[in-house]
Amino acid sequence: MKFRNKGVVLISILLIVLLLSAIAITFGNKYLVSIKRAQYIEFQSLSLNAFRNVEAMSLNKIDKSLRFNSNNLSKENPLISDQIFFEINGAKIVGSIDDASNCFNINSLVSSNKDDYQENKKSMNVFRELMYLTEMDNNIVEEIIDQVIDWIDKNTNPRAYGLEDYYYSGPLHNPREYSGGRLLVDIEELKSIPSVRLVDWKIFDDLFCAYPFASDLKININTLDEKNTLLLASFFPMINIKDAEYIIENIPLDGFQDMNAFLQAFNEIDLSSPNGDILFTSDIFTIKTVIDYEGYSASSKSTLIYGKNKNGYILSRTYNGI
Repeated sequence: MKFRNKGVVLISILLIVLLLSAIAITFGNKYLVSIKRAQYIEFQSLSLNAFRNVEAMSLNKIDKSLRFNSNNLSKENPLISDQIFFEINGAKIVGSIDDASNCFNINSLVSSNKDDYQENKKSMNVFRELMYLTEMDNNIVEEIIDQVIDWIDKNTNPRAYGLEDYYYSGPLHNPREYSGGRLLVDIEELKSIPSVRLVDWKIFDDLFCAYPFASDLKININTLDEKNTLLLASFFPMINIKDAEYIIENIPLDGFQDMNAFLQAFNEIDLSSPNGDILFTSDIFTIKTVIDYEGYSASSKSTLIYGKNKNGYILSRTYNGI
């Protein structure tokens, strides 16, 4: 009887130890989760502050660079070539500034007048040529042009291949909505256009952008690179892809100062009648920031417009990892 009681006591003690161990593990796991949650919240706060700080530093850097030399922005300009780097509270932050002007602004398919938006024939010509170079079917190209213009304009009169409210608010469209009646604010909005869905989205993702300007297209010759070959070939009616490749390969690192210098450098190529504005500087920039902190990593991408009044503002922001 004595030994039996000892066995019961031993089993009871073991059960108690097991129960306490389970409780300790549960509390330990909750404690670790709480610590990680607190670390992540701290990382989020630190990242947001770092992203905004890099934006402010970038604006200051752009202002200093362009205030006294607004006519030339080249690939070797420190504004583009030099990174922004600093450490704070153990976090490493790296920022960079890129020229964001060299893309097809989808809003350039229209120009604004007093009461409405109307077609911009010069930009339409660039769009047609650009799509031709990507081997897109002509009928789809015309549908995209008309449907984008109908989406932007304020009237309810459909173009030849266009669509107005009767389609977007009808039973064939989900969700039911009305056409925008405004300029596009993000290239992702093109996914609402039925004809765009017939095209490989990578074409639009690589070559297009959406800036709030209803005006002629513009590119900065000095910062073009190989990914802009099709865009450059579409700008000039008389050149082909090989001409565009040759021009981009031979743009000097310090860039061209003006149109005369550019034309003289390629006098054997017909660069007449461009379907847009050829510039040698820019007022649209992409700010990219990466932050690493205690095993966490996050990035941001902001589009900044530097206005004629020497004032900059952020057009859009994208955060990843927070």
